[in-house]
Formats: sequence, structure tokens, C-alpha cells
Amino acid sequence: MKYKKISLPFDENFISSIQNNTKPTIIVSIFGKSSLVSKSCKARFVNDFYDRPIFNSSLVEATSNSKLQSSIECFYDEPGGIVYLHLTGTFDSHSITQNIDELSSEIEEKGFLRVWSSLKYNYACSLLFLFNVSHILVLTNPVPVFDTSYLSYFKALDCSRSKFLNAIKSTLSKIPNVSTSWMENTRLCSPRLLFYYETCPNEFKKTKQTNAPCHPGLKKAEHSLEDQIYCILRKRRIISNISTHSIFAIPANQEYVFMDDSPDQVLDWDEFLTNSLINLCNSSSVEIKDRFIDCEVKEDIEKDFLNKSHNIKKFLFDHIDVAFKKGFDDNIGRHAITIPNYFEAPAFGTWCLVANEMYNLFVLANNLDEESKIAMETLRSVLDIDTNFSERRCRKVQPIAMAAYQENLPSHYNRNYHDTKVAQALSVFAQHARGPLLDDYIQILVQDCDKLWQSGRQMCETLSLTGNPCTQPLHKGGTVDGPIKEPEQDDNHINRDELLIMEHSSSVMYLSACNCGHKQGTREDPFTIRTANYDFYQIMANDCVCGCLDRINFPVFQPSTQDYRAAQLFAKPPVIAGRKNSAGLLHTPTQMGHTQVLSLGGVFTSCHSVDPINEILGEASRNREVPDRQGLTSVELTNMQKNEDIISGNQIVIRVTDTDGDTKDKSLVRQPSTTEYLPGMLHTESPNSLLPQFPSWSLVCLGSSCLYSHNIGLQETQHPGFLNSTAYLLPWDVTVRLEHHPRDRYWNSDKNKINSSPIQRGRKTKGSREFSVKIFIGVEYECPRGHRFMCSAPDKILTTAGNGIVKENGNKVSNSDMPLYFPCPCSSAPLIAQLMRIHVVTPKAPVHVTLNPMVQPEENGGPIFVTGFDAPIELTQSTYWVLRLPYVYAGDRGPYLPPKDPSQIGQGKLLKGVYSVAEATTDNNKLNI
Repeated sequence: MKYKKISLPFDENFISSIQNNTKPTIIVSIFGKSSLVSKSCKARFVNDFYDRPIFNSSLVEATSNSKLQSSIECFYDEPGGIVYLHLTGTFDSHSITQNIDELSSEIEEKGFLRVWSSLKYNYACSLLFLFNVSHILVLTNPVPVFDTSYLSYFKALDCSRSKFLNAIKSTLSKIPNVSTSWMENTRLCSPRLLFYYETCPNEFKKTKQTNAPCHPGLKKAEHSLEDQIYCILRKRRIISNISTHSIFAIPANQEYVFMDDSPDQVLDWDEFLTNSLINLCNSSSVEIKDRFIDCEVKEDIEKDFLNKSHNIKKFLFDHIDVAFKKGFDDNIGRHAITIPNYFEAPAFGTWCLVANEMYNLFVLANNLDEESKIAMETLRSVLDIDTNFSERRCRKVQPIAMAAYQENLPSHYNRNYHDTKVAQALSVFAQHARGPLLDDYIQILVQDCDKLWQSGRQMCETLSLTGNPCTQPLHKGGTVDGPIKEPEQDDNHINRDELLIMEHSSSVMYLSACNCGHKQGTREDPFTIRTANYDFYQIMANDCVCGCLDRINFPVFQPSTQDYRAAQLFAKPPVIAGRKNSAGLLHTPTQMGHTQVLSLGGVFTSCHSVDPINEILGEASRNREVPDRQGLTSVELTNMQKNEDIISGNQIVIRVTDTDGDTKDKSLVRQPSTTEYLPGMLHTESPNSLLPQFPSWSLVCLGSSCLYSHNIGLQETQHPGFLNSTAYLLPWDVTVRLEHHPRDRYWNSDKNKINSSPIQRGRKTKGSREFSVKIFIGVEYECPRGHRFMCSAPDKILTTAGNGIVKENGNKVSNSDMPLYFPCPCSSAPLIAQLMRIHVVTPKAPVHVTLNPMVQPEENGGPIFVTGFDAPIELTQSTYWVLRLPYVYAGDRGPYLPPKDPSQIGQGKLLKGVYSVAEATTDNNKLNI
């Protein structure tokens, strides 16, 4: 006779290889837990039945099953008509140890309860298959203790099986040779459950393998354990008097608990294999063929095997014999006789077809209908108690957490406030929620909070040019030149067509003075450069005298067509693009003690031979020195050459020559565009041919120089907002030296004024004239509260003595880089003040004071913002001028936000070289009224 082992599902070759497919068959299924040394084998007693390692691993191959998921092996005893099913996997110690790395990584990713729940569910599906295709079920355990963890499996199988009845009937109806009774009852019988324990208490265990009777106390222990198991199953209502109503049955008049009292097995696997090989070689009843798994036994099993007083073979075959002879009838009670019992021993071929279909239904879960899917979910929910508890608990706590989020909510709020409220809700949720679904419900809670926030409560949050977010509800419309922050959109997509149209507003108000500083007014936080640097001051000019004052207009875009547009700017090189004032107008005045010695020229400054551009931009700009200088006039170029050639002590001598006509023509080649305008502010990295639509600077003339009295300072009525003792300008004494005789009538007509002026007394030297002029300058800072003050040095606020006398002069201001931001000394919470105005009172002399302001708002390089003039701005004599600087500096990459921390005030600066002196000519800048 032949013995074959195969894994489910069966293939057609295996079924066709059976000689007698119509022979009645009894199915015995073995499941449970195994020890580590058993290597996932729970059917060792079956190996003993046939004296072959049927369910053990091969002698030369690896372990037969090391998978963590459940699998079912099948061995068919064709002569005896018995099918053994062996379930391995989840609860076998060897399988868990072999897959510990995979299991650990999965637990780390999903959590222990989730992974364990999945393993239990897969194991329960395999059990559901065994309970529907078997006659006898053997539950094994390494130690003689009833494992109560199986109670939850039995209860789950009993609850879910009733929901599979229609699916089972439908499946059986499609298989040929399935009896009507089988289809109606949906299973072969109510299977018997037997309990096999691999060991017994030590006092009952045999010391060696003999045929001697078992210990007298062993039977009592088995019967005692039977009573305990029966009581537990009855109280849990897993079994009942009518076996057909239960998932399985307990035999009424037969033993169903067996404790193996055999001596301890050899724990060393190598020793076991060696002994097995020796026994195999000494055996004469085995003929070895090609495969060890297929062997042919010539002799019968020893005759006295079943006569032993206590062995598993006799214990199991007593139940198998009953199944073959009359079937099982395990009903008890007064209704046991009236209720018929169903039992069927199917043909092996038919059973194989049914087993395949049931395996696909329960284990593989292929092509499930809706009813079967519901049944599977029922099995999962009944089995997974932890998940059910977690779900109920989380559902109960979630409304409480949402109420914590909704408490005291404003009409609309920003992302930071939303995140704070979400964190508060999560804190409440985490205090009460438990279980494996905690993370899932946290995600649901966050999504619900986001949905509530995005359904009409979301704030716009578009940043202004000063860094404040828009506080309006989420809306469309509104122009902005700063960084645009798109609204948060997760799974809840916002319909922007339903949003209101409104302008941006941060609800932040500032107090600022007008162009001339005579009037203060409140201003909204700007979102566009035009609003910040132009529109506000135009509105203030309508209510102030500065709208009627003389002014110098800055270069702006002049369109020549109706369809003009903003230029498309691309990435700029990290060096200055070659504007005239960026290369030729950065100068450092030479210090001469408390005065400065200047020589007059067409465009005049004094500087050392070191190029200031290179000091600011580094080596990269030096490579562009030649093309930059090609755009200068001959006077400028000659002056630069002389600066490099003639240095006498601390004085610089400049020879003045007339401007070459050809050079003037070259300077007129670059004309600004009349069809495209610069979309931002003008700086040294801007294209040469583009101008902005509006000026960000303002230069107005308040009137005659007599408006300022150095003894009184700036009056509060004319210049409101100044802090005490800071409303004064600094005197700046400049010594002017003329190297040649006056070349025009202007010098001749004013010759007597220079000699007779008490302030501008000069002395004649051979071939030159030298005289001194006094200029008053002031660097005004303004904070968001409207506080204004002057600085006398880059790190010092101007202060006066007790009698109101200013002891400081303007040398430090004129010869140093002035910080763009400075801490305001106001008594309340200090704010950061910004450099906003430059005050200049020009002398009554035949010279022009010139201004060439350049602002670099970024500490580590970056663009330098300029006025747009190709030459320094010449101011008229004996007048009071106020230069208003931009309120916001915005480059091609966005605005430069003012610092929030007073320690960062050094990040921007007004470059030195702002003030200079030029000779008075007849072609000066004209005032625009």
C-alpha cells in the first residue's frame, strides 16, 4: 500500500493518482500549538502510526514549513481510507522564531495589536475550513493544560458559520456527486473534538519505552481534565445537548482527552536524526524507492500495537472505528432520540473537490459575494476583541475632542491657531482613547478639524510686505507683491468660485509721516510696493504742504503705447548689471580730521584708490570694471584716472575738463523702454533699459535754509513725532579747494560773496582758491508708532546738552554706513525704527551739495537700491531739502522684511558716500513744481 502527502489545495494529478476515488473516507484534522523542538510538527503520533516521518521535515531538506501564515498539509492513508489534515503556522513556536525579523519589522510599522489581530484572523479562517470538512478534530498542546485562548476562536467560528450557510450550500450545489443531505446540513457531521497533550505530569511519565500499563493516576487526571473542559465549554455555550446546533461536539460515552506518558524525546535534533537513520538502515520491512516520501510497507503494523493499555493509536482509532461503523451520535438529553443525527463518509474524490472549493472560500477568500464578505467581517469583529473595544472607545471620545477644538473659536483664524486647537483636541483624545485604532481615529479627528477650519473659518494668511498675514477670511482678489501663500487644501478641496472678492488686510495700522515730515497719519499694512512707497505719500500730500513744495522728480516709466506691460525678469547674475550710478557713483569721502578737503569737478567726490564697488561686491565685480566705465562721461573717467595717479597726503587733486561730445552721444545710447516697465523697485541688478511705474523715493525742498535754526532745532509744530533732544541736524564743515581760476561768469559774479561771507571765509594760494562751507545734515529714523529721532553715528542717537547745544558734528554720519534699522528708545515695548528721511540744509555758496543714496537691505550682499539717476542729485544753494527713502525694499525674490529681534538691526545699511559737493554750473538739475 502507498502513502502520499500533499499540501492544499489539491491538484488534479493527485486526485487522478488515487486508485479508488469512491472509497468512503474519514477525515482527521490536527491543529493546536507545538513546542520549539517539534519544528512545527503537531502530528508526531501519526508518524508513529506508520513508523515514518510523514509530517516531519526530510532528512536532507530544510524544515518543511517555516512560514508565519497558516498552511494545511494532507496525508492520505489510501488502504485505511483515512485523510489526515495538519495545520501549521501561526501558533507554532518554530514558525515564529524563524520569522522573527519579518514579524518585528511589521510590528514596528503597524503595531503589535494590528499584526497579532491579522495572524489570529488568518488562523481562524483555516480553522473554519477544518471544522467544515472534517469528522474528527484533534487539538494538541505541549503541556496538559486546557488552553482557554481557543474559547474565543470557538465562539467566533460558531457565530460566523451561521452566516456562511447560504454560501456553503451554493458552493456544494455546483459540485457533482454531493448528496442532498450534505448540501442541507452544509457539513459531513458535527465533528468530534479530541484533546491530545504531548506530555503528562512528571509523576505519571514512564522512565523508558515499555508496554507496561500506565500509572493508575493518569486515567484519573485525564478524566478530571475532561470534566473541566466540558464544564468550561458548556458555560461558554460553545457546546449544547444537540450536537447539530454546535460548531463541534464532545463524545458522550468515549474518552476525548489523552496525555502522552512516553519518555521525554531526544531534544538534540542531530542525535534524533542519527538514531532514525540507524533504525531505518536496520529495518527489513522497507523498500527504498526514488523518493523517501513515497515508501511501500510490506508487513502489517505490529499486531500488539492496539492491545497496549495506553497509547494514542488506540485512543484515536476507537473514534475512527465508530465513524466507519455507525457514525457519530453525540446528542444528549431528553430530546436526543427525537432529533435525527446526520453523518456522512464521502468518497475521497468527491471530498477532494469539496475541500478545494471550501479552501477557496474560507482560506483564500476568492470571489466572495456580499453575504460572504459580511460573514468574514463578522468573524474578524468577533475575534478581534481589542479592536472592537478600541473602536467603541474612540467613537465615544471623538465628539468630546471635537468639542474641545470648537470651544471659543473665532469666526476665522490662521494656520497657527488651527494647529494649536488641533493639538488641544488631540490631547483630550489621547487621555481617553485606547487600543490599536488610536492612530486611525487620530487621523480622522485631524481631518474633521481641517474640514471644519476650511469650511468658512480659514484665514487668508497672505503675507504683507512687512511680514504680517492677512486676517481677512479666505478670499480671492487683492494684489500682493510679497510671497503668496496658497490656502491649505487637503482632501477638502476649496471651491474658489464661491469665495468673496476683497482686498488684503492684516488689521495692523502704523503711524507714519509724509514726504516732508510736517504731518503724520495712520497707514494700513501694505501688500504692494506701490501702496507702501507711493500711494500713501500721495494721499498724505493732498492734506500737507509737501504737495505744493518744489521737488525733484525721479526717473519713471513713460509709456508710448496703450498695451504696455511688465517685463518678464529672469535669474539675475550675482554682480551689478552695469548701471552708471552702480559703478561710478559709489564713493567714500576722505576724512581730514573734523573737516573734509574736496576739489571741485563736474561730478565730484573724493576717494582713495580702492574701488568701493569691489569692497561691497567682492572680486566678481572687478571683472566688470571696464564695461562699466565705458558708460561714464569724460569728466568722470578723467576724475577716476586722476584719483589713481595723483595722491598728495590726504588730498585728492582733480583736473576739470570739458565733456567730450562723442562721449555724450555714447551716454545717450541707452534709452529706457517705453513698452515694458520694471515690475519691482530699481536696484543695481535691474536691467538697464527698464524703469519702474512709480518712484519709491521723494526729494522735496521745504524752502530757504533759514527755516532751520541750529539753536532751536526742528519745531514740534512743523515736525511732529520727534523724541525730546533728538530733533536737531548735525553741522558738517567742508573745506573746498579750487585748483584753477573760475571758468565762467558764475564764479566771477559770486567772487565777492565767497570772500566776504563770515561763514565761508577762504584764503588764496598760488593757482588755487580754498574756502569752507557749513552743511547741516540729519539722518531720521521712524518707528511704527510714529516716534522719530536723529542719529549722530551708526550706533548712537543724537542727544543735546542741558542747554540745548549740539556738541557733535556730521563727520561720522557722512563717512560711515548708517544702519537701515535702529532700536527705538520709546518707553513702551521697544520696536525697530527704520531710516526714512535725510535732511540737508545747503550753504549759500557757488557749490551744489549732491546726494547719491544707495541702500543695501541685506547684510550679506544682495542688490543695492538706487534712485535711477545717472549722476548724483544736485541740490540748490541755501535751501532745506528732505529726501524720503522707500518704506519697503522689495527685490526680484520678494521683500526684505524688517528684523523682529533688536540684535539683527545690522542686516541693512545706507552705504556711505551719500553726501558730496559739486561745482555750481548753469546746467544743474531743474526743480519740478
